[in-house]
Amino acid sequence: KKLQGIRQLGGFLRVSQRMVILWQPEYFTRLWCVYELAAFHYINFDVKGIVDIVPLKLPVLTLSLFCYHFLASAVFAILGPTLILSEMHASWIREDIPEMWILPWRFCTYFGFFFFGVHLIPGFVLWKSCQWHMEDRRMLLEQLRGFRMDMAYCEVESDR
Repeated sequence: KKLQGIRQLGGFLRVSQRMVILWQPEYFTRLWCVYELAAFHYINFDVKGIVDIVPLKLPVLTLSLFCYHFLASAVFAILGPTLILSEMHASWIREDIPEMWILPWRFCTYFGFFFFGVHLIPGFVLWKSCQWHMEDRRMLLEQLRGFRMDMAYCEVESDR
């Protein structure tokens, strides 16, 4: 069955115009994965077959970006009117803050609320996700530059 699947790989790759590699750090260490990529490149060399390498952690980055924007929007929508734009806050400013300090006070309050509450705190998660993704991209480039066929893992040595 395994041999039959390997024999049919060429026919499948011949009609494929694009190959999507769901990459993780172990991808180029497995001989079978390297074989599929080399076969696709060999069969589609004339027609410029496209190979897309998509890190598996990319959906995590996308999800963290979505959560960041959702959390920032929720903080802005919920806490903005109840804290900064509330009547209690406005009356406190009118009664307790001297006239010349009202404008700077509002600027500092809005800036502090939006920067720290809306962007800085959820932005930390986004920053860590981006850092994680960039480390993977560096690892991918290192693997592509320093690839050696004899270092690829093969479970059954006779398949080599």
